Amino acid sequence: MQKGTFGLARKHILGSVSKGDAVVCCAGKGDWKIIGLGSTVTDYYLDDTKVFLKEGFFPDRFDFKADKLPKNQEIDIMSIIDQLSFVKNLAYWAVFFRNGIVRISKRDWELICEQTSHSPANR
Repeated sequence: MQKGTFGLARKHILGSVSKGDAVVCCAGKGDWKIIGLGSTVTDYYLDDTKVFLKEGFFPDRFDFKADKLPKNQEIDIMSIIDQLSFVKNLAYWAVFFRNGIVRISKRDWELICEQTSHSPANR
């Protein structure tokens, strides 16, 4: 996992991405899971080079390096959903993951790392 590309709707969050920020990778087909951890390797930047086969304009980007977690360390989002501070309304929890990119607190990062046996200090 190496590059984050996003449409213009997320620019207000992307503009604050800086090299060295922590990254949590989630996937949601059926069960939502945290599948990778890493960090950004560039600041936010603009690039209109096409990266997807389908049509769309995704100029807002940052590069990151994330390691895929072993299957036995992937986290089922529902097992920690009520502990994540960025999920402001549990009735609409999926909205907070479908946005593509969200800012999470240091405590949320530490909780996720604890659940995967990764030390936050090593990220």
